[in-house]
Amino acid sequence: MAFIVLIYLLPGSSHAQTILIDSLRGALNAADLTTGNRIMTMGRLARALHYKDIHEAIRIERQALVLSRREKDGQYGAFTYGTLTYLYIQANDVAAAKRSIDSALWFAERTSRKDIQGFVWYRKGWLEYVNDESDKSMQSLLYALKLLEGGEAYSWESGVCYYIAGLYFQWKDEKKYDKYVRQGLRAALLGGDPDDICRSYQAMGSNFMSRYRKDTAQHVLLDSVLHYNSLALAVAEKEKGRLIFRNTAAVVALNNGNLYFEYFPPAYRDSAERYINIALQLARELRYPDVIANCYGILSEYEIREGRYDAAEKILLTALAELETDSSSGNITRARMFRGLSNVAERAGDPVKALRYYKDYVRHYEAFFDAEKMAISKKLEAQYQSEKQEQALLALQERAAFNRKLNFIYGYLIIAALVALVFIFRAYHFRLKAARRQQELLAREKDDAHWQSQLQAAEAKRLEMEKQEALLQANLREEEAARLQAEQLLLQERQERLQKELLAGTLQVEEKNELLQALQKKITEHARQYPPLRQMDRIITENRRQDDDFESLKADFAGIHPEFFTRLQEKSGNTLTRLDLKYCSYILMGLSTKEIAGRLAVEPKSIRMARYRLKQKLGLQKDDNLDQFIGGLV
Repeated sequence: MAFIVLIYLLPGSSHAQTILIDSLRGALNAADLTTGNRIMTMGRLARALHYKDIHEAIRIERQALVLSRREKDGQYGAFTYGTLTYLYIQANDVAAAKRSIDSALWFAERTSRKDIQGFVWYRKGWLEYVNDESDKSMQSLLYALKLLEGGEAYSWESGVCYYIAGLYFQWKDEKKYDKYVRQGLRAALLGGDPDDICRSYQAMGSNFMSRYRKDTAQHVLLDSVLHYNSLALAVAEKEKGRLIFRNTAAVVALNNGNLYFEYFPPAYRDSAERYINIALQLARELRYPDVIANCYGILSEYEIREGRYDAAEKILLTALAELETDSSSGNITRARMFRGLSNVAERAGDPVKALRYYKDYVRHYEAFFDAEKMAISKKLEAQYQSEKQEQALLALQERAAFNRKLNFIYGYLIIAALVALVFIFRAYHFRLKAARRQQELLAREKDDAHWQSQLQAAEAKRLEMEKQEALLQANLREEEAARLQAEQLLLQERQERLQKELLAGTLQVEEKNELLQALQKKITEHARQYPPLRQMDRIITENRRQDDDFESLKADFAGIHPEFFTRLQEKSGNTLTRLDLKYCSYILMGLSTKEIAGRLAVEPKSIRMARYRLKQKLGLQKDDNLDQFIGGLV
């Protein structure tokens, strides 16, 4: 008895789906989820939900499609349409699936992400695989693999390798089948998705099984089959909370049971029944009638092998009764059950019962055949419509290309005609234009001569005005030089006069100080006898204190700005007097001319002249600011 070893488009585990669906719904409720991540999450939710409610899954993905239209990057539209392709096939809408994959390819050209492009071509190859377009499917899947290799989309890469291996299995190319099964397993292990890992282990087991069937002497191949099937079942058990496609585990358990039936002695029946019970439990949970039928079929074969035909018939009738309660079981499965019952009755020597079962087999098989014909008709109709649309599109493209060429020829002819008309027109009017041009040239030469004479006169007038302007500028420069010289003489005269006044004032101050010192000495001698003299002594002391303020001020500045007076003397070449240093100190303190005059008991005019003298000693120009210069020395 042979069983299927590569499973596609199978129902999943409702329990695992519930966990995954709840997790994805919770992720969609996150407040900080970006639009792009929301679109991707909705795609994964729709794919997990489609076994439970295909219409709800399509509705969610259409909502994601609306969101994807707001994004500039084509990756979101490509991913959404690629997912819709998968969902429409589950809903048996082949035409909608083909429209979706065309849209996905259009969006894939508008993104730079290789993984998304690989996903779209993966879906295209998968759609062609489902529609039995093997050659097209292989081309699409190989191109998808080229886009996905070297990236990190391991789950998609594993899926692509799985379907490529499936095609090579159909074509009986064992080497390439083995190559892509192993590559798919590596990608699945890198990705860590339990469904991919379980499916890849199952494919590896099928790989060794096909090799063992050709050479049953190689028992190591049979051990490898059991090893990889055990790994698949272990992953399914360990990750059952995350696993969606638990049907893979059901098929693996069924295959193990079949291995023990075919290639092990009857003493290993317990091992076979253990795996068959696992397969039955999973198949009942998943409503997977083909696996249920095959499980009962193996059990019945054990009874037939031992000659217990009644027990074998009872097992097959039990299977048939169980299948009758499952609406998902098809006519082909029931037909196989009745065919098995017919064979058992025939072996038991009951031709009447065998004929009755055979008639039931024919009835169910005809119903299956009619349904298949209807499905094939719909499929061919969808394929015809798709090819018709493709041919119409191709015809439109060819017609558009022809129209573009035709428009180009018409345009060329129109341009050539216009050029010819322009040439004729120009030739016709050439002589007339030449005559007019000659007259215009003569008139222009006359006008040019007239304007030339006027320009020469204007040029002579301009030169005369420039000459007069030059003389005027020379006079102005002479007057300015005379004015500056007069101002310089006046300043020099004022400077000399002020210097004399300052010298006289200095001498007077020194004489005054000597006189006050002598007078204070005399007063001190008679101050006890004449009290009014003590008041005079205080007045003289206060006057001398004011003279000593500068020394104190100088000492204070030396403490705060130790380099100030040194830098002043350096800038002036050691020409500053004690009074000059006093002026500079007051200026540094920010006192105005009037305030300095009040402190020194002199006229403001004297202070202004002293400032001018300081600028000269310090080498400053007329426009230089004395206050800023002194402030910059500290």
